[in-house]
Amino acid sequence: MNRLVARVVRRLHHDDRGFSLPELLVTIFVLGVLSTVVVSFYVAMTGAFTEDRAATDSTSTASVGMTNLTRVIRAGTEIRVQGQSLNNPVFVEARNEDLTLHAYLDTDSTDPRPIKVRFWINGQRELMETRWDSTRVNGSYFVFNTTPSSTRVIARTVAARTGTEPWLFTYRTPDGTIIPVPTTGSFTTNQLRNIASVQVRLTVQADVTLRAAPVTLQSTVGIPNLGISRVSP
Repeated sequence: MNRLVARVVRRLHHDDRGFSLPELLVTIFVLGVLSTVVVSFYVAMTGAFTEDRAATDSTSTASVGMTNLTRVIRAGTEIRVQGQSLNNPVFVEARNEDLTLHAYLDTDSTDPRPIKVRFWINGQRELMETRWDSTRVNGSYFVFNTTPSSTRVIARTVAARTGTEPWLFTYRTPDGTIIPVPTTGSFTTNQLRNIASVQVRLTVQADVTLRAAPVTLQSTVGIPNLGISRVSP
């Protein structure tokens, strides 16, 4: 076999005559082996690059989403209501993958006004944020506009919960006890008032082929403004 390959090489360099059938078969075999090696190397490198890029995309997306969630939840604030002895609670709605709350955030330092923010998962498994501005009606009392001021995507390709994994949002009392989300309906106003922290578990799967593992970030966010109806400038 070695002599036959050597003859093929000599023909390529020194002989203008055609190949014999054995020489042609050896040439095809050698080219086939080389092509297989090259293609296998290319496929392996492409797959590794795709997985690495998907893992990076998942990590970046999860990080941005978690930063937005924790920033808003930590700014949650009760809302004073005219003619009512108790403030409205921080949370308006609290579900497994749908959360609405009041917060003093991104506001004018000379005229601070609360906003209402909703985080929710749409049908494309995107984490959405919707905000409503407020209007001052009398001193430190506010009403929230019915038309949203903004709606945006803050994290794409959010993985669906599987098995007994925690939901996107888990609600806890001041002593850390989990408050189960009702299977039907929603929390009562008293239950909403008793939420002192929110555990956020965000899982992102940017690789649609599922070759790269999803990225999960988890954080428990306390609400330091609980019991405070207004944050002064």
